[in-house]
Amino acid sequence: MRCVFLLIVCLMCICCTKTTSPSASCELIDIAAIGYACDSLREKGAHEKAAHLYFEAGSKNQSSELFVYAAWQFGEANKIDSSLIAVQHAIKFGLNSPYILKKAGIEEKTKNSPLRKEIDQLLEKIKAKNASVENFEVVTEPINRFWQYFDQAITDSINGKKYLSEFICDGSNALKDYYHIRYENVDNMYRVMIQKNPEYYRYLKDFFTSGRLESVSNECKKMMQKFAELYPKAVFPKTYIVPDLINGTGTLTESALYIGVDMFAKSDRMPLQNLNDWQIATITEFGNMKFDLVHELMHFQQSYSGTKDTAFLFGKLIEEGACDFLVSLLTENNEVSPSVQRNLNYVSKPENFAFIMSELKRDIYSSDLMKWMHNGGTIKDRPSN
Repeated sequence: MRCVFLLIVCLMCICCTKTTSPSASCELIDIAAIGYACDSLREKGAHEKAAHLYFEAGSKNQSSELFVYAAWQFGEANKIDSSLIAVQHAIKFGLNSPYILKKAGIEEKTKNSPLRKEIDQLLEKIKAKNASVENFEVVTEPINRFWQYFDQAITDSINGKKYLSEFICDGSNALKDYYHIRYENVDNMYRVMIQKNPEYYRYLKDFFTSGRLESVSNECKKMMQKFAELYPKAVFPKTYIVPDLINGTGTLTESALYIGVDMFAKSDRMPLQNLNDWQIATITEFGNMKFDLVHELMHFQQSYSGTKDTAFLFGKLIEEGACDFLVSLLTENNEVSPSVQRNLNYVSKPENFAFIMSELKRDIYSSDLMKWMHNGGTIKDRPSN
């Protein structure tokens, strides 16, 4: 027990140390190390210690998501007022989910707390704001301002991590949440963006003109305005266009939706050096971005009450297929994305349709998705996804 305690203390010290020398506006920490330490504490039932570690990390990183984790763990420890204080901090730093008490498992536990009335009022304001289509916005500020920090990091690689840290610390609360969810630490950013793939990011800088991003923003606004007419219960979170690590397209948090530009830049002049087979197969044309962005916004609407089958292919097909269907309702002429159209074209041939349906019948209640989803660059006997 003494060894375990010393290990956790050491990890906490490491996690709370700056990874670089960022500006004073926030203190970036290694989120991966925080996660490891908190997982270890949770496995031992030390929920309150995990909550304090998440809370301290949230204070340093100014991330609403970390405060949500703190609220969850305080709830597990039956520290009711502390859990609501953590929710207060999450809201302060950009939390945008009016149902967070239920999601964090503390809705019933906290109903008699003297803090609950204030929290409920704050969440009602969030709910009302999200219900207005006027709240929807495609925010391009993160990607637009990234390039000055990228150029500095490329030019002065010795201090490259410092510039990438400043990109996060000088940015919005939403960007700090994205650091927590996707980057995890500045070392990851520096390795992918500066050391391994500098030519690809230089290409992205030239590829994503302000005109291109503005066109996506305008098209998505039109689609969401149409959705507001079709579905009165719709919610409209803000969407942020961000630089990612060439490993994913859309990411949802309790605050916002994020779209990584690096997966929507396929062209004949795209540099391929240092990209792996999955990246080359998965990076798609810019024209797919509006479809993927609105597809992810449809996920934001989903709140199925029955979740016992969501791990199976059947459940995943409903989740994903519903989003593709809704996107087709919102586009001009009921368009679908080029990738969805490719699959429709494939199954339009009777022999392909028979093959896919036979495979689907066999796998429908399997939790192995390898032949069906997230398999760009790996599936050989059919189109991906």
